[in-house]
Amino acid sequence: MACFSSGAAIAPPATSRAPGTRRRSLRQAVKNGVDPRASDTTFLAELIRGANHCVFITGAGISTNAGIRDYRGPNGIWTEAAAAGAKEGAPGVWDDDLYRTIPAATPTIAHGGIKALVDLGHVAFVISQNEGWPFYDLFDRQTSWPPSASPRLPSSLRPFPPPADGLHLRSGLDRAKLSELHGNDFIEICQKCKRETFRSFVTYWPDTYRPTNPLGQHVTGRSCPHCGGALLDTCVDFDEAPDGDEVWGPNQVHGMARADDAMKKADLVVAWGTSLHVIAHYFDPWDPESAFLDRREEACSLAVINKGTVCDEELAVLKIEEDVDAAMAALLEELQIPRPPEYAPSEDAILLAAVEPPQGQRRPRAEWSIAGGAVPQGYS
Repeated sequence: MACFSSGAAIAPPATSRAPGTRRRSLRQAVKNGVDPRASDTTFLAELIRGANHCVFITGAGISTNAGIRDYRGPNGIWTEAAAAGAKEGAPGVWDDDLYRTIPAATPTIAHGGIKALVDLGHVAFVISQNEGWPFYDLFDRQTSWPPSASPRLPSSLRPFPPPADGLHLRSGLDRAKLSELHGNDFIEICQKCKRETFRSFVTYWPDTYRPTNPLGQHVTGRSCPHCGGALLDTCVDFDEAPDGDEVWGPNQVHGMARADDAMKKADLVVAWGTSLHVIAHYFDPWDPESAFLDRREEACSLAVINKGTVCDEELAVLKIEEDVDAAMAALLEELQIPRPPEYAPSEDAILLAAVEPPQGQRRPRAEWSIAGGAVPQGYS
């Protein structure tokens, strides 16, 4: 795993390599049964066709065309923050604007294309980890917070808790073949019975994720419609682990066990719109020197579709530096798969399962709700 640790200073991306640069030798490409002289899209399609167990990993970059900013892309929040001298760490500032863009977003061709690839058996499993660590700190550790007299980041660079936009699920992707490793903004889990509650709105607000939350960290203030227990948001924050026993325990949303099992079986991993900087701390079966390979016979192949530098990209069979939606459109055409239909709220899996909280239980403002869901009048 050739990438910096989660606590390191944010570094600007290195100079990008030419689109489609291949990282492995002709011998290795031939071993995979693919002609290395083929176009990038053809090369990728043949890799996917030839795989027995293909796993897609997606990051924040898959949702940029839906209007949600990514982190380490060329115009990413962390990329721009690095230019302002920001470092990863806490404490941070809430960015309310970002959480208006999440429910306003709808699945893109990349989301719909991945669903089609799963439905047709080309892709066995999808791991979504569309977020980064949540905070920046422009100031030394002796500076008090909030720093009333200190320079502040521009509003576009403000830190925030990490978004987990749920767009894979909203595209109709089979949940049995999805791990939302860092949570889903629209799903709560009961602290008592562990059952899920879907909402048509973002389930937390500026205090929910904080350890100082008087109700308890991640406690939303709403009660489980099944047993009356306290509900937790499912978004994994800094220094927390998916399926962490200290917060959620094993659950359907994070699906850590499913993700682990998929990575043990993978003979091809395709990174789509992710720098892999976070996921490589969990799984990196493409790295011959990885400790994860203690549970595998040999390293799998890695293909990358992402703008900007990627952790372990030197190990990839293929890297395509292209817009994620354009790359998906080209791949679907190469595989002779029809383009996915336009998003329809009437088929949105989250809206279909969403439950309104009883009157008197806290609910966000209308702009934090998915269009097509129930529209509240302020907080209750």
